[in-house]
Amino acid sequence: MPRRPHAALVIAALTLLGCDRGGAELPAIEPAAAPMGSKCADDAGDAPIVSNLEDCPEPAIAPPPSAAPAVDAPNDAAQLAADAPATEEPEAVAAAPAEDAALPRWDVDAAGELRDADAAENDDDAADDGDDDESVDDDDPEAVWITHRVAPTETIRQLALRYRSDPGKIRTWNGLPSGSKVRAGKKLKILAKRTPPPREKIRLTATEDDTWGRIGHRFGVDPSDLRKANAHRVGRRLDPGDAIDVWYDPTIYAAIEGDDPPPGPAAAVSPGAYGIGRPQDGRLVNGARIPESDAYELRYPGSAWGTTAAVRALITAIHTWRADTGYAGRLAIGAMSRERGRKIGGHLSHQTGRDVDVRLPLREGLRQDLTPLGRRVDWWAVWRLFVVLEETGMTRRIFLDYKLQKRLYKAAKEHGVPAEVRRRMIQFPRGPGTNFGLVRHSPGHDRHFHVRFRCADYETECAG
Repeated sequence: MPRRPHAALVIAALTLLGCDRGGAELPAIEPAAAPMGSKCADDAGDAPIVSNLEDCPEPAIAPPPSAAPAVDAPNDAAQLAADAPATEEPEAVAAAPAEDAALPRWDVDAAGELRDADAAENDDDAADDGDDDESVDDDDPEAVWITHRVAPTETIRQLALRYRSDPGKIRTWNGLPSGSKVRAGKKLKILAKRTPPPREKIRLTATEDDTWGRIGHRFGVDPSDLRKANAHRVGRRLDPGDAIDVWYDPTIYAAIEGDDPPPGPAAAVSPGAYGIGRPQDGRLVNGARIPESDAYELRYPGSAWGTTAAVRALITAIHTWRADTGYAGRLAIGAMSRERGRKIGGHLSHQTGRDVDVRLPLREGLRQDLTPLGRRVDWWAVWRLFVVLEETGMTRRIFLDYKLQKRLYKAAKEHGVPAEVRRRMIQFPRGPGTNFGLVRHSPGHDRHFHVRFRCADYETECAG
């Protein structure tokens, strides 16, 4: 009779088999000879998200990775309605546990928010976000070899985003150990799928009115990066008369200088706010705040920041929707991003200023503080809002629980929306795991919907 393996050996084997969850001026980019060899490389969160905006506390900011001080979130707990948290799971998923049940495990949904991991194992939530920023292949016919001289504070990851390359391969091509920092001034050979101009340097003398933040906003530079790049010259404090070097992205700077804001309320949104990285792993630079307005309420003022393009698209759509439909009910905007992006509690996305949650609007005859259950929602108003969001040209995806998409579909059909338009707009009835429609399934989005905006053309290191 064969001997049974020792329990410790079995555990060790299973562990091994497991997977983790989870100063000279810059020259113009020049073609480079291909180096020898090649290799490769490239989301976290905290508390589970609840789907009713009234039940959500102000999202907690995660400690930033740098030494920059975190901004305390205002306490909105007193403003929250007394509705009990409610989460409807997708069809084919077990009902949510009772309020006194043990908390479930949590995983990430398609929108980059936390959800029940046990349910995730049973539903068909593919909801691929369809990133169109894949890293370059060695034999990609569109790719070209370039030489890039590293500017202060630039990272391999940034360069991979900038040139649509692969961070692991950039290290391999240039003989850089994994995890090592790259020094400013070093020349790197990169196989690039796109070639925006590199950062340029300008030297200026600080005036009485200058601060790191004001200079950063003027040139489209992260104030923390600006200070870090000049620490050896002037230290952390900026005084009048200090000579500093500003390494700026000419594409972003040109967008700031040539800013032509749309008419209406969006004109008040400051230019030059942009994202770096993906929604689930990135940051927001010089964030633009969603302005106060009678057209909507800001549930979480501490998380009401975004990119210039995203904030302008959002408020333009809402004001257009109000004017077109005459809808006079309540519209509440939930979390977007912190002023400097990165993680906020209850979300894995919302890190780069391009994601925002919006409470589902109720029928006007109802009390507007009621929980937005599916039967109470004005689905034709929702449809009209989705249409104007699409018409901005900046909406990449809208996430809404699949079973509620049926109500949206029915409202559109009853109001005579052509079948081809319904097919373009809504994933329903083709299944929650299919990659069709602007509106996609994401569990937990049954009291609010989640909008993901596109990267603006000038956001050179934005992805996803």
